This record gives sequence, C-alpha cells and structure tokens, in this order.
Amino acid sequence: LAGPRPRWLRPVEVTADQEHLVRWLSNRLKHKLKAPKLEASGYRLMGGRLLPGETGTACQFMYENAQGRRLTLYIRSDVKGARETAFQFGQEEGGVSVFYWIDGPMGYAISGQMSRDELMPIARAVYEQLEG
Repeated sequence: LAGPRPRWLRPVEVTADQEHLVRWLSNRLKHKLKAPKLEASGYRLMGGRLLPGETGTACQFMYENAQGRRLTLYIRSDVKGARETAFQFGQEEGGVSVFYWIDGPMGYAISGQMSRDELMPIARAVYEQLEG
C-alpha cells in the first residue's frame, strides 16, 4: 500500500513497551498512570494512544485476548468538580459494554464487545490495580 496506513490498521499509536508507553502517556496527561495487567483475565496489553478529552487530553490502553477480542481502557485527566465514584454501567447498540467511574480529577472507562457479566470481573481488576 502506498501512503500512510489507515488508522484502523494501527489500533495503537505506541506499542506495548509498557514502561515507555506509560511514561509517555503520563507525561502528556500530567498524571502518573498505570497500565493494568489483565493476563489473569486472558488479555495482553497491545499498546495505547493519546486522544482528545472534553477539555484536555485523554489516553487509551488497548488489550487483546488470544481470540482477537479487544478491550479498551479510556482515561481522562480533566474531570472537574465533585462526582460520584461508584461504578456506572452502560451498553451501546452492537453489544459494547462499558463500566466507568471517577476518582478525583481522573475519569476511567473500560469497554469491550461483551456482556455486563463478562466485563464486570475485568472492570473490578482494573479498578483494584488503579487504586493500589
């Protein structure tokens, strides 16, 4: 193919050299980040990318299992005001489920094309690792 590859062929901007990736994204969000380890749930970190947030920057970590199923963890650092920190659940058309929560100035969302029951233990594992 001539020219740049379409964005969908490059699902991540920076590959999963975890130390470099986390440092690079932490610097851009101006907040110390962690990339949760999800191997126990069958997912490995593919990499991540920098994204625009509502009023600042955001980032995404992407994970994939052996069957090619993907999860994304979206993190934004521009959350303002007091907000509830409890898990919230949403499901979009097409079967994409998401758990999201706020912790101080940080907002998190873990999503994947799976049921609520499949995503819940993964979301809990992510939450526990980010809190620890």
